[in-house]
Amino acid sequence: MLKAPGIISKNMALFGKTFKVTIVSLIIAELLSLLSYLTPALEQATFFIVVIIALFFTLKKIEYGFYILLAELFIGSKGYLFFLDLNSTRLSIRIALFLIVGTIWCWQRLKRNDLIILKNKLSRSYLLLLIFILISFLIGIKNNEFSNVFFDVNAWLFFLLAFVFFDLIKSTKQIENILQILLAATTLLSLKTIGTLFSFSHGLDLIGGPFYKWIRDTGVGEITYVGGNIFRVFFQSHLYVLIGFLIILGFLMIKHESIKTKKQYLYLGVYLYLTSLAIIVSQSRSFWLGGLGGLIVLIALSWFRFNFRLKKTIILIVILVAIFASQILIIQVITGNFSGNLITNRFKDLEAESAGISRLNQLKPLTYNILQQMITGYGFGKTLTYKSNDPRILQNHPDGIYTTYAFEWGYLDIWLKMGLMGLLVYIFLIYKIAKLAFGKMDKQKTLSIGLLAGLTALLITNIFSPYLNHPLGIGYLMLMSAIIINN
Repeated sequence: MLKAPGIISKNMALFGKTFKVTIVSLIIAELLSLLSYLTPALEQATFFIVVIIALFFTLKKIEYGFYILLAELFIGSKGYLFFLDLNSTRLSIRIALFLIVGTIWCWQRLKRNDLIILKNKLSRSYLLLLIFILISFLIGIKNNEFSNVFFDVNAWLFFLLAFVFFDLIKSTKQIENILQILLAATTLLSLKTIGTLFSFSHGLDLIGGPFYKWIRDTGVGEITYVGGNIFRVFFQSHLYVLIGFLIILGFLMIKHESIKTKKQYLYLGVYLYLTSLAIIVSQSRSFWLGGLGGLIVLIALSWFRFNFRLKKTIILIVILVAIFASQILIIQVITGNFSGNLITNRFKDLEAESAGISRLNQLKPLTYNILQQMITGYGFGKTLTYKSNDPRILQNHPDGIYTTYAFEWGYLDIWLKMGLMGLLVYIFLIYKIAKLAFGKMDKQKTLSIGLLAGLTALLITNIFSPYLNHPLGIGYLMLMSAIIINN
């Protein structure tokens, strides 16, 4: 394997103090979230406790608040691990952290008379996208129901933190801290995924039970019975599990100077095994396809830019196939279900599966309405009606006729609301991010190829599951932008 200096120091620690503090803090946060959910009287108190802690650390040092925001993003899926119930509306901890970090960052820069927008090679592209978001918001206010517009545009406001990302990710140490936070969060998320599968497969938890409702009602994810002892354990934040897997695999493929001991190789190997196992357990076809695309890009970049030749490629593929085969066996052992293949079963009878049918049923109204107003779009909050086979929707809509402003087809959702112009502006921003990462690859080998592979996985996943219009995907774009721009 090749040695590459990259942008990370020779003494980089991926499993250092920040990793340990993060994983302990997140375990406490998860337990506190579960406790407050099981004891509704504690919900408000725990929300304010977390807010006060975040406010304290952000005031102490803005980077600390930023790290808390990232940790929640990496593990919190929809952002409702903690929430404040305001009648029919929930204020999520993610929105609270957004307001805390964003407000204190602006206040500190105002104190320094330095609220000038940071200029770099991506700032104009971000500003242009923000302008189109504003235009789509105004169009939505004019044409659509306000509550739909508000909740639809909510996620896009995360882009307002772009210049906070640019300002707070400047040094090698900060990147090292963020990587440790990412690894800690995704390690815990992977263990939680595997543990959840074991618990449900052995009847320790039940569909409809307290743990199931906590996962569902906090927006962390979904637990679905498949058959036999098999359950699908899907968390939206598995996106970062996939990205973490690709980044660390890139570190090992283009051997970094900081990886020196067998212990380090062992830790990284265990991390790769856990994260890839969690992605298989998620049974997300979108993630599987995104991961495959990310692997292809990782191998292609290593081949063409860093002399990672045929022999090494074949060895890598054989190792990965062996790992995935062993993981299928492990899942069978965990669940006690040895009939069938988990992966092939997910691609059988797609036209008869409820999620597949529902997704396909969205295509006709989406494409028809896009063609009616394809340039400017309908604005945020645009609703369409389609027939859904989703069991959760059928509970409230027995005929399956469902009207919503949220759609599974990520790019079509953006096109419907922001028009072709808005979609192209967004794609242009992504193109510039990828181009900058590719251009700096000689100086940032070990991290750049992982970031580009992660971006590929995100872009492919977004075809079938909306992430580019969600803080999870938006956060990754801003994180990658800041790392590439400032280093």
